[in-house]
Amino acid sequence: MHAPEAWLGPALLIAVVASTPPLLGQTEPIDGLSAPIDTATLAHDGEGDMVALLEKTIFKVDVLRVRIRFDRTTAQELRRLARRGSDKALSDSISALALSSRDVWARIQFERGLTLSQLIDGILDNVKKAWDAGIVSVTEYEHVQEGLPRWFGFLEERQVHPNDELWYRIRGDVMRTLYITADGEVLLDQADVGPGPRLTLLGGYFAPGSDLREGLIKSLRSRVVPHP
Repeated sequence: MHAPEAWLGPALLIAVVASTPPLLGQTEPIDGLSAPIDTATLAHDGEGDMVALLEKTIFKVDVLRVRIRFDRTTAQELRRLARRGSDKALSDSISALALSSRDVWARIQFERGLTLSQLIDGILDNVKKAWDAGIVSVTEYEHVQEGLPRWFGFLEERQVHPNDELWYRIRGDVMRTLYITADGEVLLDQADVGPGPRLTLLGGYFAPGSDLREGLIKSLRSRVVPHP
């Protein structure tokens, strides 16, 4: 594994290839276009949102930005926990609640270009953290490790461009993934069924030692006023 790429994490994880039709309901825009992602059941007005900027550790080079939204019930409980303080036990409780959510939308916006090998190396680094934490099984880890070059094969020549985006929509045990260019072109629209992809994606965000966990929880706390 190349050290400079280790911080990308499975926030970038693509699900197993299996095309699905557009979901109906309220949708999120992509540069003025309408993406076929149903957000009607999610909390709005920033309630329970988490946002994080991932930077290269040494030189502080922006790599990507992540935004996560949850269903209304989960968002309310996340805010309640965030108001109680900032100790480790509360951070663990926030992470556990986020991991248990089955109604989630996440968007990753790339701040700089990446090669396919950089992308894969970064994904596997944090998938391993989720495995070490017992969030995903060794079978799921090996499945991801084997499948990444095939799932991301369309980036072999094109590579990742700045302002490309990955969108994820989790509904129960179905995770839908879209890869969208800066111009709004959808290069990938696929889904996977089962708990593995959901737990791998969220585990990459919230497993102990994840590159994004601290920033995501901090952003949630910044939106609420702690009780005196």
